[in-house]
Amino acid sequence: MPTTHAILAPSASKRWMTCPPSARLEAQVPSKETAYTKEGTIAHSMAETLLRICLEQKGQLVEDFVDKFQIAYNATQGTGKMAPLYQELATHVHQAQDEQLDPWEMMATVLNYYCRPVFDDYLAAIGEDPDAILLVEQQLKLSEYIPEGFGSSDAVIIWGSTLAVYDLKYGKGVKVSAKNNTQMKCYALGAILGPGELYDLAQIRMTIIQPRLQWISTDESTYWDILKWATEELRPAAVLAYQGGGDFVPGEHCRFCNVAPRCKALAAKASQLNASRGDTALMTNEEIAEALINAQQLKSWLTGLEAYALEKALEGQTFPGFKVVEGRSVRQISDQAAAMQTLEDAGFDEASYCKPKELKTISDLEKLLKKKGFQELLGQYVIKPQGKPALVEESDPRPAMNSASSAAEEFKDIQ
Repeated sequence: MPTTHAILAPSASKRWMTCPPSARLEAQVPSKETAYTKEGTIAHSMAETLLRICLEQKGQLVEDFVDKFQIAYNATQGTGKMAPLYQELATHVHQAQDEQLDPWEMMATVLNYYCRPVFDDYLAAIGEDPDAILLVEQQLKLSEYIPEGFGSSDAVIIWGSTLAVYDLKYGKGVKVSAKNNTQMKCYALGAILGPGELYDLAQIRMTIIQPRLQWISTDESTYWDILKWATEELRPAAVLAYQGGGDFVPGEHCRFCNVAPRCKALAAKASQLNASRGDTALMTNEEIAEALINAQQLKSWLTGLEAYALEKALEGQTFPGFKVVEGRSVRQISDQAAAMQTLEDAGFDEASYCKPKELKTISDLEKLLKKKGFQELLGQYVIKPQGKPALVEESDPRPAMNSASSAAEEFKDIQ
C-alpha cells in the first residue's frame, strides 16, 4: 500500500474543500505515526494480501483459513518456507506482533467483514459479466482535477457498465457514511480516469467498510454526475486550496486537522455564544441548542489544545503560567502470583483476597467459540438492555424516542 500522501489527499477532501487554506498549513506539520495509524496500516496491508490470495485461488478462502494459516505459521515460525503471498501475510503477522497487536483477531476481522463482502461482490459481478475485474490497491491519478493529486482505492470492481470502489476503515470509532462522501467521490473519479477509461461506464458505486463495527455503507451515482461534481465543485476548491487561498471555515471537519489546536478561527468558533440575543436573563431552548452545538466543538478543540501544549512542553517549550508536573499514580502489585502465594502461606482463605470467578466479555467469548458456536451455546442467555437516553443532534442516524413522557417513564429508575 502507498506510504506517501498528496498535499490535497482524497481522505482530507471534505476538510480542504470546506476550509481551503488549511491544506497548506497542514502540509507544514509533519504527520506523526501513532498506535492507531500503525494498526490501520498493518490491517490495510493484511487485507490487501488476503484479497490477492482470494484472487490467486480464484474463489473464497475456506471458513477456517485463519486457524489453518496460524498452524502453518507456527510450524514454520513465519520463515520463508511458504508461497510468496503467504509469506507476505506472515510478514504482516510479524508487524502486528511487534506492535503488540493480536494478528489473528485482525486477520479474522478483515477477512470476514471486509475481504469476503468485497469478493462476494466480485463473484456476483462475474455472474453478470464473465470479464469482470477486481483491482486491489488501485493507484489513482487525480491531477486533472486536483493539482498534484493522487490516491489509491483499496479495491475496484468493474463489470459491464458499472464501476465500484471500496474503502476499508479499520478504526472502531464513528461509523462513516458513503452518502455524498467527497473521499469516495475522489476515488470514483480516479478510477474513472484510470482503468475505467477502457469501459463504457454508466453506474458508479462507492462503498465504505468498517469491519470492526461490521458496518457497510454504499452510495450510488452516475458517470456524468461524478464528472459534473468534479468539474463544478472539486476542481475550483482544489485549485484554491493548493494556492493557499480562501477563508478558514471551522466545523466538524476540523476533527482530524493537524493544526486544529492552534487555529484561531476554530478557537473563536468553539468559544462563541450569542448571549445578547433576546430580552431574558435565562437562555431559551434555541440558545441552549446553539450552546450545545458549540460545546461539542469546544470540547474537541480544548482536548486537542491541551494535548498539543503538553507535547510541546515536554519538548522544552514554555507556556506562561503553566508547568509540567507528575500526574496521579495508582499503586500496583508487581507480581500477583507471588503476592497470592504469600497470602496463602500466611493462612488467609483464597476467597478473602481473590475476586470471585467472572465470565469473560461477550466479545472475548465470541472469539473463543466463533460466531456460530457462540450463538448455539450462549445465544439464549444474551440480552440487550435499553440504552440510557442521550440528547444528540438531529443528524444522528438513531431514531428519536416516541415522546418525552414515555421516555421519562421508561428511564425513571435510572433518573
